[in-house]
Amino acid sequence: MALVTLAVLFFQIPKDWRAQLRDLNTTKNELHANFSNMLQAIGNQLCLEGEKNLKNNGQNCVLCPANWNWEGGNMCYYHSKQEKSWEESHWFCSSQNSTILLIKDAAKLELVKKFPRKMYWLGLRFRPEQRDWYWADSTALTEEQKSWVKYVNYFQSCQYFYYTAVYNKPCEDELHYVCEKPAIQLQRGDNHWREDWFVRPT
Repeated sequence: MALVTLAVLFFQIPKDWRAQLRDLNTTKNELHANFSNMLQAIGNQLCLEGEKNLKNNGQNCVLCPANWNWEGGNMCYYHSKQEKSWEESHWFCSSQNSTILLIKDAAKLELVKKFPRKMYWLGLRFRPEQRDWYWADSTALTEEQKSWVKYVNYFQSCQYFYYTAVYNKPCEDELHYVCEKPAIQLQRGDNHWREDWFVRPT
């Protein structure tokens, strides 16, 4: 009796496994088809018929969430209308799956110089335990980046950007802030004798 039971289980398990695998493949194919159809609709509506301020030359476009702007590069930016402390600004950006503004290369510095002339918190803070400045993504401020910082004062341990340079301020002060997140970049290309939209790698 025990052998019969084991034999039934031995043949039943592979059969169940094959059925589950078949169901998973069917679900995967359905999800892929639904995503592809949605991507084509989004591409056609927003990239071909959408706003003129999208980076759109007919075959490529950059998409950002509502109330976020594309201002060059591969990022979307949210400009706050209210002023908050550094911690509150950082928390809000994190809640939007984004980071508070980072200026980690010269090209980004030039881009930010074109923002409306306000004081913006940066994702840059002094860590007393390491005795150095760190970005919100936990990378240390480099020597090149330090050349953009003016009037370093370790008792005012948060940084903000104004006009062309970076300055210190107490973290409890309230300023405007900018959040940033990667843009969705779509590209149109040939796929089996028809043009489809694809998510372009950044």
